[in-house]
Amino acid sequence: MISIVMKISLAVFMLIGGFIKIMRVPFQVEHWQHYQYPLWFLSVTGFLEIVGALGMIGGIWNRYFAVGSGVLFFILMIGAIHTHIFRAHQSVTMIIPASICLIVSIIIIIWESKVRF
Repeated sequence: MISIVMKISLAVFMLIGGFIKIMRVPFQVEHWQHYQYPLWFLSVTGFLEIVGALGMIGGIWNRYFAVGSGVLFFILMIGAIHTHIFRAHQSVTMIIPASICLIVSIIIIIWESKVRF
């Protein structure tokens, strides 16, 4: 049950973030410009977040989807943490959401990768 709650929570968070990026909500565009990334990368990142969120929802029934989405989120969150710290020179508090998503992704990857008999 806890695994399902983690998957749904992570999927909803990433789905919202993905749509904010795809829709190019003004505050997100401002952040992206501050990060000095091209705007096309905003759309690509949003698309990957949406795909990962859908995969994580599918991971409720198929653990391979959960592991794949967990790996995708792991990579995205490492990039987000790097961006906040090194590109934007923001305070450590700005990496809290990405760090939580990173930790939850790792837990899901480990939990779903266990061999079950």
